[in-house]
Amino acid sequence: MKRKVLFTMIIAFLMIPISAKGMFEFGLHFSTWNVNMIAPLVEDRIIPEIEYWDPEYGSLKFSSNGNNYGFEFRFFPGGEKGSFSLGVSYERNNFKMRADGKYNGRDNRGRSIKAEASGTIDILPHSFNFSIRWDLSPSKRVHPFIGLGFGFGSLDILIKFHSKIMTNINGVDLIREQDDRWNTEDIKKEYRKKKGEKFPLEFFPIIHINFGLRGKITDNIHLLGEVAVYDGLMFRGGISYRF
Repeated sequence: MKRKVLFTMIIAFLMIPISAKGMFEFGLHFSTWNVNMIAPLVEDRIIPEIEYWDPEYGSLKFSSNGNNYGFEFRFFPGGEKGSFSLGVSYERNNFKMRADGKYNGRDNRGRSIKAEASGTIDILPHSFNFSIRWDLSPSKRVHPFIGLGFGFGSLDILIKFHSKIMTNINGVDLIREQDDRWNTEDIKKEYRKKKGEKFPLEFFPIIHINFGLRGKITDNIHLLGEVAVYDGLMFRGGISYRF
């Protein structure tokens, strides 16, 4: 289904007559960012489910980042010298998070427990985004631009978790190590089993506010660089062809 939608978009834009010079643009881009929104999601949804977890007896640290790549079509109603444009893009997103924790306490039988754990969470949605953009002083060879966009993508999650637990029983330390792996379907099934309802995040929301610079290489080819808020602080570079 996704391939059919992408193919239809490409064919539709290729069929647009190019007599109106400068009204259309095709671009490729790559981004990297710090993903601030994942930590609250994990703290609210995952930490309460961790066995033996009690914040009074342990620590849990998070770090998050991500990357993104995709392509975009833009329409400039004002033509070659127009500053306002509308865009639609396909994005392949990768939101990454790592958690490391330690615990030193007792289980429900009063036995001493020491535990170490580490894990990674990858949220990998494909998304379609819509955006509006204003090029400031577009006649200049290098000029700034600002934009606003939004979109959504299907949720695709992969969690990997490694734990090491040492339990003291009658003066003897028993060590247990375990590796776990969950995908989207595993998480949804477990959530439904425990909560009796559907997993709350069927789609992944995207919000994009950006500011950048655009430089003309030739009459048709441009380079773009921007800083943006894209579910976190993002740095993006790209190249575009205007026709």
